[in-house]
Amino acid sequence: MKGRLLLFLLTMFSLATIAQEVASPCVVYLNTKQNTALREHPELFLSQRSLERRARQGISVSNSDLPVEAERIESVSQIVSNTGNASRWLNAIYVVATPTEILDLLEVSFVDRVQPLAGGMKSTRIEEISLDYGYSNDQVAQINLDQGPHRNGFFGENKLIGVLDAGFVGANTVSISDNLDVIATRNFVEGGQNVYQGSSHGFSVLSTMAANIDGTYIGTAPSASYVLIKTEDELSETPQEMFNWIVGAEYADSMGVDIINSSLGYSEFDDPIDNYTVADLDGRTSIISLGALAAARAGILVVTSAGNAGGGPWNKITFPADADSILTVGSVTQFGQVSSFSSRGYTTDGRIKPNVCALGEGAVVYRPDGTIAYANGTSFSAPIMAGASACLWQSTPTATAQQVIRALEVSSSHFYSRNERIGHGIPNMAFALAYLESLLNGVVSETVIYPNPFPDYLEFFFPDGEALNVELELRDLYGRTVVSDLLISKRYQATWAPGDVIPAGTYFLFFKRGNETNVRRVIKLQ
Repeated sequence: MKGRLLLFLLTMFSLATIAQEVASPCVVYLNTKQNTALREHPELFLSQRSLERRARQGISVSNSDLPVEAERIESVSQIVSNTGNASRWLNAIYVVATPTEILDLLEVSFVDRVQPLAGGMKSTRIEEISLDYGYSNDQVAQINLDQGPHRNGFFGENKLIGVLDAGFVGANTVSISDNLDVIATRNFVEGGQNVYQGSSHGFSVLSTMAANIDGTYIGTAPSASYVLIKTEDELSETPQEMFNWIVGAEYADSMGVDIINSSLGYSEFDDPIDNYTVADLDGRTSIISLGALAAARAGILVVTSAGNAGGGPWNKITFPADADSILTVGSVTQFGQVSSFSSRGYTTDGRIKPNVCALGEGAVVYRPDGTIAYANGTSFSAPIMAGASACLWQSTPTATAQQVIRALEVSSSHFYSRNERIGHGIPNMAFALAYLESLLNGVVSETVIYPNPFPDYLEFFFPDGEALNVELELRDLYGRTVVSDLLISKRYQATWAPGDVIPAGTYFLFFKRGNETNVRRVIKLQ
């Protein structure tokens, strides 16, 4: 699961050859030359005799006569093991490259294709490995994680997630992954390191992120590492558990976690005198919310469940879900409707809670006996998002935790119609990926287009929020218009589906909106 999820289909390369990273001779074919102005000065690259030969036969100088741009040759040479000569007629460069280097070449904007140089061999192409998520497919696909970070090879590698919960019975006995990496455990209830006792709730939570069994269940962050921390006493409900949570978060901080997932929430206790009131949901009153805020200030992305009090006497989010600067996650059904039990916002000071939602009604989890079952609760929508956040953050490691939260919010279905039930909505991880990269590159004022490569549709995000017409045109590599369209008065987001009328291949997308005119290279998948 680590690294790129791409596979070479080379008709004469064995899988063993690919695995050994053997460099092989190839031809790198380039897209249309950009130095066409040179056609007006053919004497710069053709001799007078050559020009006279053409003239005698009525043959004009064409683009194929133009030399391959030197900067393109230099860019290719920086990627491959060895660079040979360049052919102006073929608009191609001879190289010796490993499979990994060819993958890198195929990501270069001006590279059209790479062809192995051996008799009878067809062009090298990349093809997605079709991951079989099995039972977890719905909860991954609902947030478009499979088409976003996962599709781009980000599965949480190098990210450390601290899981604060009630116990992890089953996590040390049930095999949910061949590479499950639990680097530390700590029990702040009974003391010591043994967290595999009491409740299995934490194991079910962990499984939504860490499971990795192709065809059966793939979690949202199967390549991340984990710290398992027991802070909840499943036999009681006392304020001490909130303080356990704080020292558990401090321990997670000391271990260097990037993300904390907390599928815990408090409002009422065994002794009613300890109860909070809804008026306390200001992010500054409960001790646990202050602890969550402190964790966020330390640069940790704190992800917490909104609570399961929706429709009941309490109805609202539970603590620490009201804390500022953390990601509070509510629950939706597989159809994107807010679960009746999902706790409602807002905070008493008017902040949007929950921040986002994910599948928490009919979520699929592992049980301590090794079976897979459906479960309800924001306890499971939260870790689904925590794992997804790890993959998103891996894609742009220089981002801050707060920028990751912002990308998730902006990408969500109800960002411009947010409410106390669904918050900003259901995140689109493919868009969040594009947005976060744009944000870090300082070009968020431009239109964001995703996914690329695309199946049969393209999504657009317009950061300025103005309602403007959008002129769209797809041209092939010969400059011919394949399809065009006009989207009327689009604000914030738009979807265009040209994919059902065009074949797979590389295209140039021309779009104009207000004062913005741009061209993007896009790839249509099969």
